[in-house]
Amino acid sequence: MFNLPNILTACNLLSGMIAIVFAFAGRLEWASLCLFIAMAFDFMDGLVARLLGLGSSMGKDLDSLADMVSFGVAPGILMFVTLSLRLHGDMHTVFRAFAQMHFQEPEDWLLISPMCIPFFSLFRLAKFNNDARQKTEFIGLPTPANTLFFLFFPLMWWHLGYQDQGVKGEVTTWFLHPWVLAGTCAVVPLLLISEFPLISLKMKGFGARENAMQYLLLGLSLITILWIQIYAIPIIVILYLVCSMIQHNLFKRNEI
Repeated sequence: MFNLPNILTACNLLSGMIAIVFAFAGRLEWASLCLFIAMAFDFMDGLVARLLGLGSSMGKDLDSLADMVSFGVAPGILMFVTLSLRLHGDMHTVFRAFAQMHFQEPEDWLLISPMCIPFFSLFRLAKFNNDARQKTEFIGLPTPANTLFFLFFPLMWWHLGYQDQGVKGEVTTWFLHPWVLAGTCAVVPLLLISEFPLISLKMKGFGARENAMQYLLLGLSLITILWIQIYAIPIIVILYLVCSMIQHNLFKRNEI
């Protein structure tokens, strides 16, 4: 039970829990960093398990449990905090509104939208564990990729310095508009339970031939990050979707 892959999975869980603590403390940058670390552990545990031949049903269950926290609950809370800061500039007003069940403004009801992230993540992870089609590819957006997409918003809030200014109405950046944030939280998680075939991010080794598309995606991602930095985050997820579409169409053409 306490082998190396399972310990790495536990580190994934711990990173997600620490991210939640940082999120409620208003430290969006540290919460985001913890989720990046969780992604690294999530990648390593599967790779180490395959390389050492330590894959097991328990490891698979542990992985899903850890992912539910790190890539379901944590990003949902992080987006809840980001949207709360956008609406009120501080968390005290939000907690008081929830405690009294009294939302002063109609836009306060938008705070329910981030709950879509853990809601659909739950079904995505259960589907992955029981879907025999997902041995060589993913069906639907993986929870780490979904989390990566949503990290863009809190990181931009931090990058633009809004969390230190306590701003609210002065924010003019369109992608930080409350309705844009809420709409994104409601719509994007639907990809988690979609039937869209995607490239599996689980590498079986380091060979270039069997991991050609993964290496291509990694290379494009690094170039994009060096080029436009934080703005690269949503573009990387879009690149992932595009590369998956290309690979799927090529595979279907070869079958014909």
